[in-house]
Amino acid sequence: MALRIGFDLDGVLADMDKAIVREATTLFGSTPSPSPHEGPASMGDAVPEEIANDAPVRNEMQLTARQRRQLWRHLRNIDNFWESLDEIEPGSVARLARMAEKRRWEIIFLTRRPTTSGRTSQVQSQRWLEKRGFPLPSVFVVTASRGLIATALTLDIVVDDTPENCVDIASDSKARTIAIFRNQDRQPPAVFSQMGIHVVNSTAQCLDLLVEIDSSLAQPKAGRLERVMRTLGLKESTSA
Repeated sequence: MALRIGFDLDGVLADMDKAIVREATTLFGSTPSPSPHEGPASMGDAVPEEIANDAPVRNEMQLTARQRRQLWRHLRNIDNFWESLDEIEPGSVARLARMAEKRRWEIIFLTRRPTTSGRTSQVQSQRWLEKRGFPLPSVFVVTASRGLIATALTLDIVVDDTPENCVDIASDSKARTIAIFRNQDRQPPAVFSQMGIHVVNSTAQCLDLLVEIDSSLAQPKAGRLERVMRTLGLKESTSA
């Protein structure tokens, strides 16, 4: 039986953080600093409420609440903004496509991107994936809990980079969660290990792990879920 895998886009495959910094620099002329009358906010807070759970929190650019609103008005007016993003790890989308075709995986891409000028967020995301080597991508622009979505779509595994999403998936679904945690200077949240969320530090490492999981499923013994958990290091292997 083929694996059904959900992939987040921003922070996993697409570099939204870099694009936000680029547009903020264009808009404000330089790295903006908060005024003495308004407290600073991280780039994670630069994203409007409707996609706050998908916001990368890796950049230290400081923005006030007023600047955040101004930045996102600017971004929403850019034609096909989501198509302008770079890959975080060049070639990862094409590699995922090759692996999915070879191993007969069913892939769905999950994103909470807001509407911008131009094509719909779904179509922009599809075109972005196709341009980077993933033909006929299935993209779901989500508005509800990632865990509930994983349950509704009967996903086996979900890959995400946002702690809140990862915890949500682990809490509200039977899907195994792989968290991409790129910040090597910090420890992953303790809740990850408590909830059995497996942590990797790159998309490449995630893809390697998925191959291991898929290969373990070909083994004749043990149940499907047990084999996945064993590969993730979440359960001790039972003797034959």
